[in-house]
Amino acid sequence: MIPIGKLKQNLLFNKNLGDLIEIMKMAATLQFNQFRAQQEPAEKFYTLLNSAYSALPLDDSTHSFFNPPPNLPGLNILVSSDGGFLGELNTLLVNRLLDTKRPQDEIVVLGQQGISYLNEAKISFISFESPGDKLDTQKIGLLRDYLAKRYFKQQISRVSVIYSKFINITTQQVETENLLPLEHKENVARKGREVLVEPDIKSVLEGWIKLWLDFRFYHIFWSSKLAEHAARIMHLEGSSQELTKINQHLHMEYFKYLHGVSDKSIRELSAARLMRRNN
Repeated sequence: MIPIGKLKQNLLFNKNLGDLIEIMKMAATLQFNQFRAQQEPAEKFYTLLNSAYSALPLDDSTHSFFNPPPNLPGLNILVSSDGGFLGELNTLLVNRLLDTKRPQDEIVVLGQQGISYLNEAKISFISFESPGDKLDTQKIGLLRDYLAKRYFKQQISRVSVIYSKFINITTQQVETENLLPLEHKENVARKGREVLVEPDIKSVLEGWIKLWLDFRFYHIFWSSKLAEHAARIMHLEGSSQELTKINQHLHMEYFKYLHGVSDKSIRELSAARLMRRNN
């Protein structure tokens, strides 16, 4: 049995820990609501962007230029978190990365947690600074330019990104999205129309790909940040419930000890009275 002093100490410690968890949960909920108030990616713009791509007069030579040979290394992007209390989610992301990665593929990591995981596993990678809660477009642009430059020079064959997708406050999903190469679509939108392209189709398509990557990365980081905030809230809620169960057990032990002491005192007093009467 745990000594009464230790029981009281554990109860006091757990009370303070519970108060701290509640404060952290309130802060995480506030961060979630503040971030969700930010402007969501414009789906209408994404639809128009894809429509513009379908209208471009692409031929087989253009298609082959923007689809490097498949035997080249691929590039896998891992979007992990910078903050803590997301160990399980980050582990799922890293495991998906390792399952997806081919031996010759390269890795790009955003987020300190993913960097720490891969450093500990001694896996080589290139890191970029996360755009943060403000979704810094300049930081997104640095990643976009790096990928576009390497892809246009045909140094890599494909680009895929692994991130946590926000479903709702209780559900986050590890997602793998293939960004490049682009799907070769039929030019249905330009049938019966003459499309003027200036200065040339290659320059226009390069610009379109960069703009499309901007939008996709903004959407991915937006969804990933929402998922991180939601997962942190649920993790803290789970910790709070687990602590409640532990406290219930400690309270039972504490009152069991007090009842035992009380029963012992009553028995000793009763025995003393009986002895006095007999004497």
